[in-house]
Amino acid sequence: MENRKFTREYVDHTGRRSVWTYDLNKFPNGPIKTEHFTPKSLDQPDEDDPTNESIPKTKRKYLNPENGKLVGYTRAVQLGLIK
Repeated sequence: MENRKFTREYVDHTGRRSVWTYDLNKFPNGPIKTEHFTPKSLDQPDEDDPTNESIPKTKRKYLNPENGKLVGYTRAVQLGLIK
């Protein structure tokens, strides 16, 4: 009997990790779930980074305090993070 449930883990050169879960009994054509993990060093920009000030406001990334993810300028305005 062939093992029809398994996971595969992929890691790229920046440290980002993806875990793909397969269950060929439920869905024979691909994964049923994928999870992506980003290292904290890549996830959040340094607040004291002077290069962030040199970037135009519309090109910067802003930290959403509710979920800890980075958002773009338009979404940050919608959430009320910037004015």
